[in-house]
Amino acid sequence: MRISEVSRLTGASAKAIRLYEARGLLPPVPRLNRYRDYSTQDVAWVRLIRQAMGLGISLASIARLQDGDGQLDWPAVLALLEGQRARIARERERLGQVDTALQQISRELRHWLDTGGSTCALDEGACASRV
Repeated sequence: MRISEVSRLTGASAKAIRLYEARGLLPPVPRLNRYRDYSTQDVAWVRLIRQAMGLGISLASIARLQDGDGQLDWPAVLALLEGQRARIARERERLGQVDTALQQISRELRHWLDTGGSTCALDEGACASRV
């Protein structure tokens, strides 16, 4: 099938598919006359690549998932997924801390506004009008 059909089936642009091919993420695609002739396996690879990218996995990381004969190295896939989950857990923790800090600042500002506070930790010009 031609690249336009692969694009339609996967949602990947022709440019993206060519990039995946150039980076070695797709096995070499044979040509029929002047046109690349993609297989259903190529469509599956493009879908897998797009799914991985949607999960925040980089193309470089995806490229490392193939073994020497172009097949998926399943233990590497599992390790990558577990690593991505660990990164997400760390980011979730960091965002929770940021949210807690924002809540505290909001409470303090709300209290200051509600009590008609005249003292401001900022310079005088910044406190002249309440936000």
